[in-house]
Parts: sequence; C-alpha cells; structure tokens
Amino acid sequence: MSETEHPPSPDGLPIFGNGVAFSRDPVEAMESWAAHGDLVHLRFMGESMYLVTHPDLIKQILVEEQHKFTIGPEQQETFAGVEDHAMTTATGDRWKRLRRAAHPAFTRESIASYGDRMASVTARFVDEWADGEQFDLHAEMRRLTVQILGETLLDADLRGQEEVVIEAADALVDRTNFRRPGQLLPDWIPTPTDRRFRRTVQRLDAFVDELVDERRDTGTAASDDVCATLLAAHEDGDLTLPEVKGNLVAFLLAGHESPAGTLTRVWYVFEDNPDVYEALCEEYDRVVSGDRPTIEHYDALEYTQHVVAETLRIYPPTTGVNRQATEPVTLDGYELPEGARFLIPQWVPHRDERFWDYPEAFIPDRWTRETDRPEYAYFPFSGGPRGCIGNDFARQELTLALATMVGRVDLDVTADEPLTFIPSVQLRPATDITAEVRRR
Repeated sequence: MSETEHPPSPDGLPIFGNGVAFSRDPVEAMESWAAHGDLVHLRFMGESMYLVTHPDLIKQILVEEQHKFTIGPEQQETFAGVEDHAMTTATGDRWKRLRRAAHPAFTRESIASYGDRMASVTARFVDEWADGEQFDLHAEMRRLTVQILGETLLDADLRGQEEVVIEAADALVDRTNFRRPGQLLPDWIPTPTDRRFRRTVQRLDAFVDELVDERRDTGTAASDDVCATLLAAHEDGDLTLPEVKGNLVAFLLAGHESPAGTLTRVWYVFEDNPDVYEALCEEYDRVVSGDRPTIEHYDALEYTQHVVAETLRIYPPTTGVNRQATEPVTLDGYELPEGARFLIPQWVPHRDERFWDYPEAFIPDRWTRETDRPEYAYFPFSGGPRGCIGNDFARQELTLALATMVGRVDLDVTADEPLTFIPSVQLRPATDITAEVRRR
C-alpha cells in the first residue's frame, strides 16, 4: 500500500500541464515521467491521466481486471470519422461481435495461407528497384505494405493506388499531432488539417466501397482473403455492410503503418549493427531454397524472427495503449476513481533495465534465452482480449518480407539526424531516412 494518497506527479507548465513536454519529444517525456514511479499522475490542459509502466500493473489493466476498463476516449476521438464502424472504436457487446466475426481471417491457419502472397508481393516490389537507386525508406516501405495488404485483405493488386491509403493515414497522424497548429482549438472550428482529413477519408471510403461492391458482384466463394471472411459474416447476418467496409478501412490504415515503420527501423538498425545483418544473410542462404522464402521456410527463419522481435522491442509501433476505468480501481495501492484515464506506453517497459539486460542495445539473441521477465515487459501490439487482432499476421509479414528483401538487396541507409518521432497516435519517425539499393 502506498504511503501517500496520490501517485507522484511530475512538474508541468501552468494550464498546459505535461502536454508541452510530450509534444516536444514523446519518448523523452515518457521516460522522464516514468522515473517518478510505476504509476504517475499527469495533467494535460486541465485533464487528468495516469502513466502506467510496470508490467504487473499493465497486466492488471489489460488482462486480469480488463472487465473494469474500456478503451480510452483518446482512442475513440483519434479514429472518429474514419473507423466509426470498426472494432477499433467499438466497446461492449458490439466489439465482441465484430471481433468474433473477423476472427476466422486471423487464425493461425488463415494467416499461414497468406504467407506466400506476402513474400511474392515483396519479391515483385523489390525487383523493381534499380541498382544504385535512392529513395525515402519509410515512404517505400509504406507502398510495399499497402500492396501486401491489397493481396491478403482484398485479393486485389493495389499497385499505383497506394496513395489513397497513405494520404488518409498521413491525415490521421497530422490530425492527432500534438504540435499541429489548431490542436487546441475547439472541435467545432474547422482547420485545414480537419478538412484534409475529411477529404482523404472520404476518398479512402469510396475506394474501399468500390472494391467491396465489386467483390460482392463477382463472388467470394473461392477466396480466402480477409474481405471474403467479412463478407461471409455479413451474409450470415453477423456484420452490417458498413461494418465490413469500416473494418477493412481500419485494417488498411493500421495494417500498413505499423509494419512499414518496423521495416524502416530494422534497416536503420542494421547500419549500427552490421553483424546482425550478416547473420541474417547467413540464415537466408542456409534456409531458403529457390527464388524467395515461402511459408514453409517461416519456422526455420528463427534469427529473422528474433530480429523482428528485437526491433519491435526497441522501437514499438505506437505511442501507447489507452484505457479508462469503468468503476473505481486500485492500482499500485492507490484508489483511483471511475473514469480515470490511463496511458500505457510500450517504450518504457520495453527499455526498463529491471527487466532487460543492456536495454538500449540491439541484441536479437536475447530471444533465444529463457528468463523470468514479467510477461508485460513486452507487448508491442497491446495485449489481453483487446490486443491487436493482426498481431500474428504482422509478425509473419515482417519476417517473410524482411527475409525476401535480404535475399535480394542490401540497403545502404543514411539518416540526417538521430531517430526522433512525431508525437501522434503512431510512433512514426520524424527523421528523414534514405536508402540506396545494392543488389545482392
């Protein structure tokens, strides 16, 4: 039991509280706040929030007492207007129904069936790069992951149409950027950022509407992609058509953003860890037979999977998980009221020296050793019942895409400054990262 009535609270500015520090550098702010304790009280423009960084407390919220919490209003506000019909913003029985309807598309067997398409799309994409070509690495990885989603979500070739998804995702990140002009204006005052958001979302909605309507006209009986699964649930009466389309929009947005960021960061990491890259190439040459990896190679690509896991540890895909208490709760000995809001960042426990040896170092081999580390010292895709439904999908995609690239090219990566991040819903790099192609 705590000896004080309230959790510790770091100093902030008048009116703005701790918001200014977060807008300047989200990861630095969260690290400095966590130094005050495992549960810390924060203030943002008169609103109260608690930063939760100990694995046991995180597990309590996400798993053990998850029935006492719901998604935070931040999550609903972030995706309002774009994912209103998706499980991202749903709660209660509606969320359970949406999750249950989508589940068949994300079973282990279903995900494995997407594996060859993940690798073949990557091979096709990489083969278009010319030796010596230079490009913005993050932008190129986003084009790749949109194309992979086109094949696995919609059984569609999205080459040349990636910008429909990318522009909507950019508008979403810009709208939630704590540094953007107009961030503090009331919601009813339109801003250029708000207008761009609505315009790009309308375009994405129309794009998905057209693809889904075409699939309904041509039939999905022989298809095993995600869209076919959701349409089958619609035919069974488990999903409305807006829910089918809304969840596909959500999968396109999140499903391209997080893997693209991770692939960008893994190539960035190789520049300071050439031994890791060499070991990755050695595994590829030893394991893969034929032109590219297939799903049959997945289990044997152990080191590649460890590189992916370590990248997700040291550079998680999102700023954090939001929850809100639906009844009074006790955390770390503190009595907190119904309505209390929580920010649960992956960045801090993923780098906590209490749970990780040399936490700032990139060590893929750490995943070969058994430890007594708490379960929720690592949760890149959230956890518990509301954990990301695409968790296993993303890990398989990242492993097969990375192996396919390594088998074909070496990317000479340069950054104009140390890696920094936009203070928004995604932990998107603010640093310009350039890659030059060298064919193997």
